Amino acid sequence: MAEREIILHEYVDVRGQAAWPYMEHTKMQNRDARVGFELLGTWYTMGITARWPQVVNLWDAGGWDGWLERVDRLNLKRKSNDQLDDWWEEAYKLRTGGYDRVLGSVPESPPVASVLAGEVRGTLYVHELTEVRPGSARDYLAAMAVDYLPVAADYGYTCMGLWEVLHHDYEVVTVWAASPRDYIRLNRAADAASGFDEGIDGDDRLVAWRLAAQKYTTRFREELMTPAPGTLTGPAAYEHDSYMNP
Repeated sequence: MAEREIILHEYVDVRGQAAWPYMEHTKMQNRDARVGFELLGTWYTMGITARWPQVVNLWDAGGWDGWLERVDRLNLKRKSNDQLDDWWEEAYKLRTGGYDRVLGSVPESPPVASVLAGEVRGTLYVHELTEVRPGSARDYLAAMAVDYLPVAADYGYTCMGLWEVLHHDYEVVTVWAASPRDYIRLNRAADAASGFDEGIDGDDRLVAWRLAAQKYTTRFREELMTPAPGTLTGPAAYEHDSYMNP
């Protein structure tokens, strides 16, 4: 069995419209060898679908050995690790706080290597934070890998990760790379299969998955995220509306 991958999931509460500056600041931290984490992506949560203003960061910790090094450095040694003080001080100007989760991969999850190889790219990301019945996280993710992952792929979604939240037993995090058109096409097909949008082809598999998922879940929430360009999982550059930038 492969070594479990450990991912740091950060919700960062930013000040005002500091989402873009904070993501750029995060990208600078990734280039510092003293941090140790590998930045998989930084996104801002789209306010029309989620709590705002927030930034989400995902970091590869390098397995349990890498996590040990990070925990040790941020424990009693944090006081003497003043080489990053300038970065921290600038970060505090842009944020007010946040909430971190430690994620663990499951066998069905795509490996971090696929992200590092540039195989996960999107202009829009679907971020799911799901509460499950205690003890059923792995069963839920295994079912998702079989019953939903191939269906989502038919709509242009790429699975970035299927992760259980460690240190408690009731949350999972799943992240998908897509595009605005992919997202709308999937949701229209689900609506049509539920009796809406006459004239649109429905996909009963999407409805069947949501019903099957409810055997494991107690609460499901999906939000959209916009990736920072120039990251492993983001586009190469920003996009512009032609009417604004002829």
